[in-house]
Formats: sequence, structure tokens, C-alpha cells
Amino acid sequence: MKKVDLNCDMGESFGHHKLGMDEEVIRYISSANVGCGFHGGDPHVMRKTVMMAKENGVGVGAHPGLPDLLGFGRRHMDVTPQELEDFFVYQIGALKGFCDAAGIRLQHVKAHGVLSGLAEKDLRMAEAICRAISMIDKDILWLTYFGTKTREIAESMGLGVMAEFYADRAYNAERLLVPRNQAGAVIHDVAEIQKRILQLVNEGTVTTIDGQVLDMSCQSICVHGDTPGALEMVQKIRSSLEAHDIAITPLSEL
Repeated sequence: MKKVDLNCDMGESFGHHKLGMDEEVIRYISSANVGCGFHGGDPHVMRKTVMMAKENGVGVGAHPGLPDLLGFGRRHMDVTPQELEDFFVYQIGALKGFCDAAGIRLQHVKAHGVLSGLAEKDLRMAEAICRAISMIDKDILWLTYFGTKTREIAESMGLGVMAEFYADRAYNAERLLVPRNQAGAVIHDVAEIQKRILQLVNEGTVTTIDGQVLDMSCQSICVHGDTPGALEMVQKIRSSLEAHDIAITPLSEL
């Protein structure tokens, strides 16, 4: 039986501000990327999300972001590699503390917002992220884009790397996400999303926005829990995978 991970960004509410449908969506995924307080999340939300993941048998990952609550971590900031390393150590360490208290392992790290693109453009930033993960625990997986230059850096430092596929985002000829400000960048048709996922898992390919069919190997599918119709979409994605004898499995068990 083929296996794939379904991951979702969670724990990004903070204070009186509620984001996403964490309680509903978590029943249908296998890994949760938990906000660590910089772009979203707070200590109480982090604890609750970790416990909710434990109760549902969902793997927990840290989702560090830039210190940018107002911009939800999506705005570019001029930071040094050392500053980025410190940001990651701080946030990963905080979430690992809640995992330790809950008696579960921190499974993975996934960079939030602009950080994955930043690391790809400036490999010093990628090295800083990898150093931060290594300092906390070398057994923590790094979840990132397919085919990135940063993968080689992570593996050279002894880190395990997993690639993720964005089910509701279009890809270009470089196998990178089409910017959100371009037409067709975000896919809303659930049937089309299901088709793309099955193509990826069964054939190891993706059809780009301009119609090219390119090889792509990913172990995890990213679903978003804060978009309109998110719950129905996650339910249908899971049902589609299971109907095709594809098991939904946390990253650490792949």
C-alpha cells in the first residue's frame, strides 16, 4: 500500500484572535505544523494544539516564522543568518518544550511564509536554519519544497529531509510555486485538487501552469485549514486517497 503524509498549518491563533479550523481539520490529517509565536500562535495555543495532535495521533512539527504578527510572517525582513538561526532555535525549542511535556517527540520543522524562498535565494539562510534544527535535535525532519538547493545542505549536516506538495497551488516550469499575485496561482476546484494529488502519488509527476508534465517526488501533501471550504476540501482529499488504497501516515512513519 502506498503511503503519504497530509500536513496542515495549525496553532496560528493568538490571544482573542482565532485563525483556521484546527479542531475540525486535525481529524483528517497526519502531521500538524504548529505556529511558534512569531507570526502566529502563543504559549496557550501551542500547548492546546500539541495536546490535540497527541489525542488524534497526529505528528507535530514546528512552524517557525519571522517576528511579524501584523504581516503574518509574509513580509520580507532584512535579517542576518545569525538572527535567523536564533529565531529558529527560540521557536523550535519552545514547541519542543510543549512536546516534551506532552510525552511526544517533535517530528519535523517547516519554515513559514517567506522563509523557504529566502533560504533558497540565500544559502547562508538555509545553513542557518539547518544549524538551528541540528542544535535542537538532529533526528528532527526538515519539511521543505521539492528539488531545492537547500536539501543538499540539510543532508550534508545529517538532517532528514522530506518534500511537500501544495495541493491547491499551481507550479511553474521550475517546479516552484506560482506567485499568489498571478492569475491561476491558487486552485479552488476540489476535483482538480484531488486529480493533482493522485497524479503526484501514483505517477510522481505534476502538471505545471503552462501544461508541462514534470517529475516530482513528495512525501507530504500540504492542505490549508484557513481557507473557505477548507474542511470539506480536507475531507474529500482524505476520502479520495483512501478510496485509491493510499494510507495517510505521519512523516516519521514513512
